[in-house]
Amino acid sequence: AKGTDKNDDPILGPEEKNVYWHGDVTKDDQQAAIRMVKPGEAEESVTYVNRVLAFIFATDESFEKLMQLPKEPFKMSSGDQLDIHLAHISLS
Repeated sequence: AKGTDKNDDPILGPEEKNVYWHGDVTKDDQQAAIRMVKPGEAEESVTYVNRVLAFIFATDESFEKLMQLPKEPFKMSSGDQLDIHLAHISLS
C-alpha cells in the first residue's frame, strides 16, 4: 500500500513487527494521516490512518469499543504513533 514498505502488512503481518507509515503526517503531533473526502461530506479533510484501518478491518466487537474512544488518533500499544499495525491499536 502507498505509505508503507511493500514488505509490511498492517492487517495480517506478524504482531511482533511494527508497520511504519512513510506517508503524510500531521504537523502538530506527527500522526500518520491521509487526506480524503468522508462519506456525506463534500470537502477533503485530514484523517488518521489508524482510524481508517480500524473502520475498514476491525472486527465488529473491536470496532464498537474503538468508537467509544475520543475522535483522536488511536493510541498504539507499541508506543510509536507512526506504527499503523492494526493489532497494535490500543482498545483503551
